[in-house]
Amino acid sequence: MRETWCVEQTWRNLAMAHWRADPGAVMRHIPPGLELDLFDGCAYVSAVVFSVDPFRLRGLPPIPGMRRFWQMNLRTYVRRGEKPGVWFLRLETDRVWPARLGKLAYALPFEPADMAAMENGNRLAIGVVSQAGGGPALSLGFQRAGGRMPWYEPAPHSVEAWLLNRDVLYARALGAVFETRVVHRPWIIQPAVARTGDASLLRLYGCDSQPAMAHSAEARTAHIGWPRPVRRLSHSPASCSLAR
Repeated sequence: MRETWCVEQTWRNLAMAHWRADPGAVMRHIPPGLELDLFDGCAYVSAVVFSVDPFRLRGLPPIPGMRRFWQMNLRTYVRRGEKPGVWFLRLETDRVWPARLGKLAYALPFEPADMAAMENGNRLAIGVVSQAGGGPALSLGFQRAGGRMPWYEPAPHSVEAWLLNRDVLYARALGAVFETRVVHRPWIIQPAVARTGDASLLRLYGCDSQPAMAHSAEARTAHIGWPRPVRRLSHSPASCSLAR
């Protein structure tokens, strides 16, 4: 059955940093019904930074007030049974309407934030200061490979494929877990170098001080479907899934 989508976004200037994290600390943020997914025994938390241009709802033209804004998604990796997906720990943007839509329509944990992004050639620097929870912050600097390295699709069974090839996002609302399909062309990536400045936002999840790896990615247009409730599965606080 073809997925019915309700939101279309084009993601540009994509940069991703991935940290190894303490499974026990991350599991405290995972709701019943989902399992923490592990790769070679490690939990991961990722910051995905991108600009959105354009943003539109199904059947409507791009919304002028919702063009060219930055967003940072802080996510970890979960599964429900055999279906791997993404669990957003928090999402930060300085635009009011995308945050409100994400919270109301998808039950996503958007937080108001002060964000600043600076680009200079292959360099991208972004700073995020959350306006909630005492103001935890994250500042990241990326050095993209640019023309020095070829772009590639992650190899099957690699950690890059495990991190990126997920087309389901999970959220929790009204005591139930919902899943939403996200459809786009396969990721094409390059390695990047990322350095963390202020990382108080990451300490909540037991992350290492510096990322284990980083990537830049080609722009993608994503179609985001409607959230659907999923059948409740048995869950225990110690439940983890071992990917390899």
